Parts: sequence; structure tokens; C-alpha cells
Amino acid sequence: MKHIFITLTFTLFLFSSCEKDPVPFEEESLPDNYIHAVYIHSDGVKYFATKRGLASFDGTVWKTYHSNSKIAVGSIYDIGYEQTTYGDELWLGTDKGVNVISMPVDALSGATSYTKENTKILFPDGPGLAGNSVFTLKIDSKNIRWFGTQEGLSAFSGNQWPGINLGNHYDVGFFVNNQITSLDYSGDTLYIGTKGGGVARMVSSMDAITAASPYEIPWSALPSNQVLSVFTDGAIQWYGTDEGVVKHTGMKAKSNWESFYEQDGLVNNTVQCIQKDTDGNMWFGTPEGLSKFDGMNWENYTKTDGLISNNILCIAVDLDGSLWFGTDKGISHFTQTIWTSYQAK
Repeated sequence: MKHIFITLTFTLFLFSSCEKDPVPFEEESLPDNYIHAVYIHSDGVKYFATKRGLASFDGTVWKTYHSNSKIAVGSIYDIGYEQTTYGDELWLGTDKGVNVISMPVDALSGATSYTKENTKILFPDGPGLAGNSVFTLKIDSKNIRWFGTQEGLSAFSGNQWPGINLGNHYDVGFFVNNQITSLDYSGDTLYIGTKGGGVARMVSSMDAITAASPYEIPWSALPSNQVLSVFTDGAIQWYGTDEGVVKHTGMKAKSNWESFYEQDGLVNNTVQCIQKDTDGNMWFGTPEGLSKFDGMNWENYTKTDGLISNNILCIAVDLDGSLWFGTDKGISHFTQTIWTSYQAK
């Protein structure tokens, strides 16, 4: 298996001498090696959320966007995409609120920032953004934008920030005391991974957002209430925890659970991110490497195979079926035969 390591400086370092065509150096590169999220647009451009702003890569040219004062340059935690009647938009969850950018992203792109402070002024009829550290975001099939912050959960629908009815299952401080780590949706149900509270569920209708019963110990078969990642696939949900990964089918809290641990083949029980590839394989990112599961067999990957770091923070599937892995030390790209890695200058 070939693998290449590229540091985007004036020198290219190759891990494999048999690779004939090294990727050429470009003037711009990643602004930072800590990669929180990867989004791949339909035109093939890859966007990377880093601790020091946004970067993109079209397969040849790297770009950063520090020259556009409207685009966030601090810590970007997550990336979302929305197709609207006004055009395509990229949403960024940052350490200073939410940043929405008109696409294509360039030095002249218009961008708007939403914060806890300005949403309460601009939208006085709603609660606004709960907090300015937006760790995770998701835009669902109804174009409701969901934001997980350090001070709770927020929803932005159309031009309104609707209130969320927590129902009888959650108290007002639930999402503050149990930090939101991840979001995904299936149909009208949003699944919310939390540290300490298991999985919370929100259901949206035409005129309301309300809580459904949670998945938590002892009412579910979650191996831990520390849920670090959520991935939905139709009626199937996958939850990564600090004590293994679990698969749940359907909506019943007490049935149809299947758990997987290190003794089953998982490289590490702390599952930080989950993705499904175009062949139907499930991928799990951990602090000790990657695991691929085809439904029967496990295959693990670490730095010895070509990863730039074992600490996998995010996974994205490219248009050609190849995979991008964001780590704490840069990016690794896997084509099933070749590993290529990129770092900041």
C-alpha cells in the first residue's frame, strides 16, 4: 500500500519513493494542523475547519480566507451547507458564534455572523443563539439550522429563532450540564449526543420543536452516557461513546441495540467520529487510529499504515469514494491504495 506525506513548505517529504508525481507546492496551505471538520462540496472542493480559520483544496490549489474580514479566522468547530433560493451557503460553527458565507467562497464573499448578543437584538421574538461557542451544527431536511453550544441547543428556521419545548424529560439546564458533542438527523428527528446525558432527541413539526424521550442508561443499551459522535443512516443510528460504539435500529429505546468494543475488533473504545463510505463500510475514528467495519469484519489503520496521526477527529467521503481524515496533526487522504497527508507550513 503506497503512502505519501506532504508538508506544505518549500520541501516535499515523501514516505514512499515509488510515488512518481508528488503534489506540487502551493503558496497557501492549511492555517493550522488541528482539523475539527471536513466538508466536501458537490463541485469537489474540500473545506477544512481548523483552529485558525477556514481552508479549501480543489485537488490542486490550497486557499485560505484571512483576507476576507467577514469570514471567521479563529477556531472553527464545524461546517454545514445549505442550498437556498438566494444561492449556496456555507455555515461555520466557531468560538465566536455562527458565520454564514455565500458560495463560492472567495476573498469577496459576503458573510454574516450570528452571536448570542446580536440575535437577541435582531430577533427579539425568539431566544436567539444560546451561546457563542458553537461546537457542532447540522442543517436538516427542513432547512432548520441546529446549533450545539456551550450554553445549550438553538434552532434557526427561516428568519426566526423558535423556542424549543424541552417537555418533561429535560430540565432547563440539561444541555448546559451535559455538553452537546454531536448532531445528526433522520426524518423529522434530531439526535443529539451529549457528554453525560446520553442521546437527546428533538422532533420538529410545522409549528413546534419539542423533545422526545431520551436514550440514556438504564433505559437504553448505550454502553456509556458520554456520547462523542452520532451518525444516522435511515432507521439506523450509530453512537460513538467513550466505552465503545453502538448501533440502534428504529425508535424503541429498549430494543434493537448492538454494541462493539475493542475485543470485537475496534481499535479503541473512544469513538470520536463516524462515517459510512460509498461501499457501505462504517468507519470509526478514535484517539488510537481508524477502524473499518463491513458488517462482519474489522480492519484497523494507524500511523504505521500511512495516517499522519492516530488521533482521528473527523471523516468525510469524497465524490470519488476516497476518504479524508482530519486529525490533530493535519489531514490524511486515503484512496484504498495510496495514503497522502498534508500539514500546515
